[in-house]
Amino acid sequence: MATAATLFDGEVGEARPVTASADEGSIALAFDDGRIERVDAGLLELVEGAEGPPRFRRSDVPGWRLRFAAPPDTALAALLPDRAPRYGRWIDRIGLIPATAACAVLAAVVVAVGYAAPVWVAPIVPASWERDLGVALVGDFGDLRCDDPAGNGALAMLAARLEPGIGELRGPGAIRFTAIDVNIFNAAALPGGQIVIFKEMLAEAEPDALAGVMAHEIAHVRRRHVTQALVRELGIGALLRLFAGGVGTNADQLVALSYTRANEAEADRDSIIMLRRAGIDPRATARLFAKLSQESGDDAFGV
Repeated sequence: MATAATLFDGEVGEARPVTASADEGSIALAFDDGRIERVDAGLLELVEGAEGPPRFRRSDVPGWRLRFAAPPDTALAALLPDRAPRYGRWIDRIGLIPATAACAVLAAVVVAVGYAAPVWVAPIVPASWERDLGVALVGDFGDLRCDDPAGNGALAMLAARLEPGIGELRGPGAIRFTAIDVNIFNAAALPGGQIVIFKEMLAEAEPDALAGVMAHEIAHVRRRHVTQALVRELGIGALLRLFAGGVGTNADQLVALSYTRANEAEADRDSIIMLRRAGIDPRATARLFAKLSQESGDDAFGV
């Protein structure tokens, strides 16, 4: 059974009389000239606010309107939407609450992947890329690097106590300490096994505490925490550009990289093992980190 209707096709300004009927999931529109046009029922949307018999529009054809002269027959009505879209086609199709739940699940997956991505990506970053970047970044400090043989020798000896043979390593496993003549009470691991220690840390930290700081930074290097932090804070794309020399950054910025609490906990555990192996009391480092936590208001420090 066909129902009389009026069609505005969105191309011609005048209305055209048609009859509409259900045809295997489609709406068949029969014109006076005998032509039949089939429209996918899924493309139709109810027009709200129209008085009298229902009106429908096509989501894919601007200006297309189908206005029935009388209520559609049962078979045709079963194909036509009975309510206007409110939130969007797929949300209306499954319902607001299921759509909200689906979005929440998707958001959780995105957060989980974003959290895990640094751990997945860091191990596959070529060590040579990190090494070249680390050397370049240390070079950014220029004349602020300390070239005193005695001072560098003392750092090397302390590092060797923490990790025997560390000074003899070459290639990807090498770690190099550099003293920086800048009045900052800090030390930081840079990419490629480069660790910088600033002047105030060297001058003011007691020797056992300095050893603990060095052990902590060695642990960050060995665990690839530096690369993880780069991925987390810059993103994979920016990280690749950084390794290629295309990102405007320097060592001062990378010193401010932050680690996750899990990273810090791993570095703490590893540093305690190194200190005990070297016969150094870790309590001096614990006191130092407690002081830094109190001053900064951040409880991420600690062994």
